[in-house]
Amino acid sequence: MRDGLKKLSCAPSGPDGRPRDLLRDQRGAIMVMGVFMAVLLVGMIYYVSGIGETILYRERMQDASDAGAFAAAVMHARGMNIIALLNMIMAAVLAVLVALKIVHFLLAAATIVATIICAWCAAFGSGCWACGPAVLLEVAREEVAAVIDSVEPTIENIVSIAHGVSVGVREGYPIAAQAKVIEYGAYTYDEPTTAGFMYPFYESLPTEDDDSDLLCRKAGEEAAVLLAPLPFGGIIRPFVSPATGSLAATFSSYFCGDSADKAQRVIEDAELGDENFQVRAFMIGDPPFERGEQGVAVAAWGQRDDSAIVDGLRELGRVSFAQAEFYYADGDADRREWMWHMEWTARLRRFRLPSDMDGIGAVCGGGGGCAALGTISGVRDVVVH
Repeated sequence: MRDGLKKLSCAPSGPDGRPRDLLRDQRGAIMVMGVFMAVLLVGMIYYVSGIGETILYRERMQDASDAGAFAAAVMHARGMNIIALLNMIMAAVLAVLVALKIVHFLLAAATIVATIICAWCAAFGSGCWACGPAVLLEVAREEVAAVIDSVEPTIENIVSIAHGVSVGVREGYPIAAQAKVIEYGAYTYDEPTTAGFMYPFYESLPTEDDDSDLLCRKAGEEAAVLLAPLPFGGIIRPFVSPATGSLAATFSSYFCGDSADKAQRVIEDAELGDENFQVRAFMIGDPPFERGEQGVAVAAWGQRDDSAIVDGLRELGRVSFAQAEFYYADGDADRREWMWHMEWTARLRRFRLPSDMDGIGAVCGGGGGCAALGTISGVRDVVVH
């Protein structure tokens, strides 16, 4: 009976045929350690690989947002420069009309003086020499008046067209900037980006119709250019130009008519560096995190941290953002001159969240990227780069 029980025993036997003590048997122990080390090494490899992929992903995403923000700011600056150019064109065209009306004004004044002197001749017999010039001056005045009547409608049409184009630039260039950012997110930096947009979503360039006398003053100053061909014209022009500009501005309704308020100026409540001149680009991407997380989970025996904080950080990793601004290069210049020189340019800025981020969900469609934007929209005064 005892021998049968020994044969049925499953305990391993040693070389001498005696059963081994499993508690003291050390063979195969290193295999258990090897399994644990192999799992740990697999997790480390995935961890290092995930860090590398994340770095490349973040660099690519940041490149996309930087490029988008800067391109949008450049588009805005280009629009401001075009409006400034259109202002100068309107002033140059109006200068022709102002010059003609100044000549008409001077001829009318000379005619009046000559007529008075001629009348003195009829009454007292002296000053008769002025009667002939009075007639000639009146004929010249009428001819200039006829020229004014013929060219004024054309000049007003040109100014109206230029004004319409400037309004179109004011309203259209932000749309073009938004389209550029969307293109960068959807095509230029695809992969890893899947979408991108500019914030504010739409806001016209910070200009408005200038109802002051500045356009007519500029036209009057440009009218002095007509003195250049005259002898000593270049010498006297710096002295005459302010005078003609002041004259045109003082009587702007006569010299410029309905065209006096067609120029554009920077809106009154805008200051360089404020929110009116800031643009931000947000890029939503498809991060390569899942494979790395799965590999690291192997080392953790399938355990993953799905807490709300981790989920929020994971969603935040789907988004990159950058800020740029467009500005007038000569910040010390009179603000009235900002729209009369093509010196608008752009630069990247340190990113800060705007105070109002409403409406992002309506643009990005409510996906994971929107959840990430919802996460960061509650944070204020965050410096990203």
